[in-house]
Formats: sequence, C-alpha cells, structure tokens
Amino acid sequence: MPEYGGDPNNSSKGDSAPSIDTDELNNIISELSEQLQEPLLKSSIRLIILISLVHNKQLSFSELSKITSSGKGSMSNHLEKLQEKGLIKTFYAFSLTGPRLMAQITEKGISAYNSYANLLKKIL
Repeated sequence: MPEYGGDPNNSSKGDSAPSIDTDELNNIISELSEQLQEPLLKSSIRLIILISLVHNKQLSFSELSKITSSGKGSMSNHLEKLQEKGLIKTFYAFSLTGPRLMAQITEKGISAYNSYANLLKKIL
C-alpha cells in the first residue's frame, strides 16, 4: 500500500512532485528553516514586500501598504528593516500630487528572494 501522498514512482499523475530522497528533503527543509530564522524574513509582511518588489521592480509606499494591508507606521518599520539589510532601497519620486516614497528591490534582495524560492521549488 502506498504511503501518504501516493507512490512517487507513479507517473499516472502529470503534476506529481519530483522524487527527492528523505535525507535530501530533510536537508532542504533544514536550510529553509535556517533562512526563516533570519529575523528579517520571519515577518510575512517583509516577505510579501520582497515578492512584490521582485515582480514589480519598484512600488510606492501606498501601493505596498495596500498589498500588505499595513498601516503607515508598520510599513515604515518594515521598509526601514529591509533597507538596513540592503534588500531594498527607498527614494522619493516627484509627481503632480507631490513627493512619493518609492521602494525598489536591490540585487541583494533579488538574491535573497531567489534563494528562498529555489528551496521551495525543490520541495514542491
């Protein structure tokens, strides 16, 4: 009888996960756990900010607040922490309605995202 999750060798499903041996899977999960222990990435809001900026390159403070459902104080705190670690940079862009605080992903931020995403891809 197959274990929970079905037989990994059964090719009748077109969307089955790649076969990974238990030791390799545990190593990947351990590495993912280490990344999530980083205080900066423990926050789901900061992860959402990084993901949003990877896919949009830059977003305004108000756009990020809407995406994350965060208030001004909370968003300021999250952006400050991400900037301190060099994962994003912030700057003011001028528009007809006045200056807008913008956030932009950095190469270090893209690298952190890619590392996290690649670990998830390996186990999904």
